[in-house]
Amino acid sequence: MNMYEHIKKIKLLFLIGIIVISACIVLVYLSLISLKTLGIISAILFVSLGILTNMLIDKHQKVIAKLQNTTEQAIQNIKRLEKSQISKDQNIQELSALNYAMDQTVLYARITKDGTVISLGARFAKLLKVDQDYQNKNLADLMNLSEVQKNRLFLLIAQNKGGVFNEEFEFETVSGSKIWLDVSILTVFKSSGNMERFVLCTDISKRKEAQKEIERLNADAYKEKEAIQKSNASQIVEAQEEERKRIAKEIHDSIGQMLTALKFNIESINTNNTEKTNQKIEGLKQLSKDLIQGVRMATFNLTPPELKDYGISIALQKMAQELSKLTNKNIVFENTSSPELRFSSLVETNLYRVTQEAVNNAIKYAKSDYILISINNSSSILSIIIDDNGKGFDIDKIPSKPQNNAEGGMGLFFMKERMNYINGRIFISSKPGEGTRITINYALSK
Repeated sequence: MNMYEHIKKIKLLFLIGIIVISACIVLVYLSLISLKTLGIISAILFVSLGILTNMLIDKHQKVIAKLQNTTEQAIQNIKRLEKSQISKDQNIQELSALNYAMDQTVLYARITKDGTVISLGARFAKLLKVDQDYQNKNLADLMNLSEVQKNRLFLLIAQNKGGVFNEEFEFETVSGSKIWLDVSILTVFKSSGNMERFVLCTDISKRKEAQKEIERLNADAYKEKEAIQKSNASQIVEAQEEERKRIAKEIHDSIGQMLTALKFNIESINTNNTEKTNQKIEGLKQLSKDLIQGVRMATFNLTPPELKDYGISIALQKMAQELSKLTNKNIVFENTSSPELRFSSLVETNLYRVTQEAVNNAIKYAKSDYILISINNSSSILSIIIDDNGKGFDIDKIPSKPQNNAEGGMGLFFMKERMNYINGRIFISSKPGEGTRITINYALSK
């Protein structure tokens, strides 16, 4: 019951009360009832009217309060609806902006499961040079792919039943330029139960160009490295040939001459002349001694058996002892390395040759009379150090890659090449008049 119905009831009650009072007055006038009876009826009527009025007013206040509460709730609901509508409008605007941004910047297409285009992004359509009449056409045809790539794209679309598939495709635009696209295909299942494909493309033409440039640079670097290796190999072969010539020359000039002299001296011995025979025998003894020393000197550069049998430390110790005897130089060997250290034959041979070259240089060119060979190791590195008190040299004046032996530095060059070959390192420190230190480092495998 609303407020208007309550007001109608109050008016009706007052009207009835007025009619009753008027009837009572008429009856009194007609002397049908007494004044006392009229007063009682009026009192009862007014009391009833008062009670009913209070009840109606109380009910009316409750209804008004309820109406006010309902009104406030309705206002709040309206405000919430307004906020929701504002948020909805903002979301619609954001989605519209996002859709526009995607349409203008992202290469995408919606296609059916057989490749027929449902819709194209504006940028993709512009790239493909197609107008709005692209529906019911196949994406592979619009992309102007080669037959091989077209069949590959058809296969990917047909097999794509879940997940994301991507592959790179090259196609030619209408203007004739080549473009590489990284094409990703995603299957989208709609609420209706149907499914379609979402194709997202990324232009990777610049990356492909950079990749080709890197491949070209790598090919050039490989060719350059190959040329350097060929040059180094050629120089190594030449150095080996020079070493063979040197050994042959030493044998011919020194050992050969001594053997010839030994032969002539033996043939010239006259056993009848005892005094001259004794003199020639003494000369033959000295010649034989010189011959033995010459043979040792000529053959010492060959790989010593100690290297294969006992390792680098024992071989270097033997080298120091033999060179001291042969050259009368003070060549000292110090070993603080672990005695059980052994390496492959390739590593030990190169370590030995580099050390041998350093010692020979100190003897022949630096004119040293004191040479110290020390070998030690840590947990990660084996070090061989060759110190001499020779005349030293200016490192900056030694060419990094000599063209021939006449320029000098060939020995240092091959020392470096040998250490590079076994992934080792060599450090050379020298000054004119202050001697030379050569440090050889080789990493120990863990």
